[in-house]
Amino acid sequence: MSNININTGEIRLTVNGDENRVISFNPNDLQFIDNLYNLLADFENKEKEYKQRDTEIDKNTELNSYGVPIKLKDKIELTKEICNHMREKIDIVFGEDTSQKAFGNTNTLDMFEQFFEGVTPYIEKVRSTKINEYTKNNKKNVMK
Repeated sequence: MSNININTGEIRLTVNGDENRVISFNPNDLQFIDNLYNLLADFENKEKEYKQRDTEIDKNTELNSYGVPIKLKDKIELTKEICNHMREKIDIVFGEDTSQKAFGNTNTLDMFEQFFEGVTPYIEKVRSTKINEYTKNNKKNVMK
C-alpha cells in the first residue's frame, strides 16, 4: 500500500532528557493556539483570585500549641489547589497526561514557570514565522 507523510508541525520534547517522558504539541494548530490563549487568560484571572486568598490567609497570625502558624495548613491547601488547577489546564491544552509526564507526582509552583519557559520559545518561533509569512504574502497581494 502506498503511503503519504504529513508534517503537521508537531513538536516533541523530552522532559529532563528522559525518552519515556515526551510531551508534544503543535503550535501550527489554530485550536492549540486558541486553547493556549484561553489558558493564559484563565491563569491571569486565577492569579488575582489566589493572591487575594493568600492575603486573607496571611492575616491569621495564630499559632497552634506547638508554635506552628495555623495558616500553614491553609497555605498548603491553597498551593495544592493552584497546582491541581494548573495541571488540569495544561492537560487540556497540551494533551491528556502531559502534566504527569512533565512533573511526575511533584507539586511546586515553580515547575509551572519552568514548563512554560521551556515550551514558549518553540511556540514563539513557529508563530512569528507564520505571522511573517502571512504579512509578506499580504503585502505581495496588495502590491499587485
